[in-house]
Amino acid sequence: MRRFCIFFPLLLVPMLCHALDGNNLEIEILKIMERYRAVGVSAAVIKDNRIIYTRSFGYNPNYKDTTLRMAIPINGKFVIQSISKSFIATAIMQLVEKGKLSLDDDANNYLSFSLRNPRYPSAPITIRMLLSHRSTINDKHYAWTLDQINPVMGKRWQECYNDYKPGTAFNYCNLNYSLLGAIIETVSKERFFDYIDENIIKPLGLNGSFNLTKIDSNLVVRALIYDKNTKRYRLDPTIYNYQFYRNKLKDYRLGDTTASFSPSGGMKMSIVDLAKYMKMHMNYGEFDGIRILSKRSELEMWKPQGPDKNGDTYFHKYGLAFSCFDYVVEGENFVGITGGAHGVHSAIYFNPEKKYGFAVICNGSTVGMKLINTVVQSLYQFLIK
Repeated sequence: MRRFCIFFPLLLVPMLCHALDGNNLEIEILKIMERYRAVGVSAAVIKDNRIIYTRSFGYNPNYKDTTLRMAIPINGKFVIQSISKSFIATAIMQLVEKGKLSLDDDANNYLSFSLRNPRYPSAPITIRMLLSHRSTINDKHYAWTLDQINPVMGKRWQECYNDYKPGTAFNYCNLNYSLLGAIIETVSKERFFDYIDENIIKPLGLNGSFNLTKIDSNLVVRALIYDKNTKRYRLDPTIYNYQFYRNKLKDYRLGDTTASFSPSGGMKMSIVDLAKYMKMHMNYGEFDGIRILSKRSELEMWKPQGPDKNGDTYFHKYGLAFSCFDYVVEGENFVGITGGAHGVHSAIYFNPEKKYGFAVICNGSTVGMKLINTVVQSLYQFLIK
């Protein structure tokens, strides 16, 4: 009995310390949210290849009744913005592995219109260039359609291209991924989001989709845009418009209606499912025995494709949707992808060698990615370091 009494408190010490660390962490995150006037934050942490932490902070406002302030549920569905691009890239890499296409194929082979920079008409724009934002295409006339870059439909289609040769410089462009969504449809003979749901979402056991009609409206976390002039938030009216999606589904045309479902930023899912998806990439394409991609494909996606023309340090190590980040946490190197639009900011950062990673989403703040990275730094200090 004496031996038992001595040993039992020793067991409690690490448990108690972990609980205290968790409380201190959450106090720290609340302070960060207050500092940057954040509406809501959801976070998940993987350590030793296991999800060890998931938590949502803040609220999901209902602007039809300003008295309602609902807590964000852990299974609340966010639009994850440009992290969505990694789903498109994953689908493309799957099709490469199946022998359906090659990264260095001319994208013209898979589109219903000509994709050529008018200043360099003999230079092909490849799938790799679209994935790595080195296609010379820009977002000057970005819209929920591909007509603007179609020489037959777009009156100013020439303005969609920059004045340098394809493949020679980096320029971040959402239209690249709308085109990749159309390519997925041409090759798979199905809507790009149906392909992704069947070949990525379903095998991983996730609940998410680019198709809003598959998302329970009661779980949607509203997106809020901060107006610097009025210093107030306003609800984004566009990204959760169910009727818009229903109308587009009625006469969907493969390779044409594609952009309406936002291949560049339209995936909706919870923080827990995002962490599971991150775990798959962190383990070189495999999740708990389920292989989505080969290790070779993963490494290709992570490999920087070349320098940014303007020397932008944020994208100076951009691969195929994924980037390498060496500045988020001092002394740590991450693979990851970030997103930000319509008031929502998001990131996944992971270290595949050390088997840890972070997923964070915010549905409204005054500073965007600065808040996300500050939260990640706190998660690292409390739960990893």
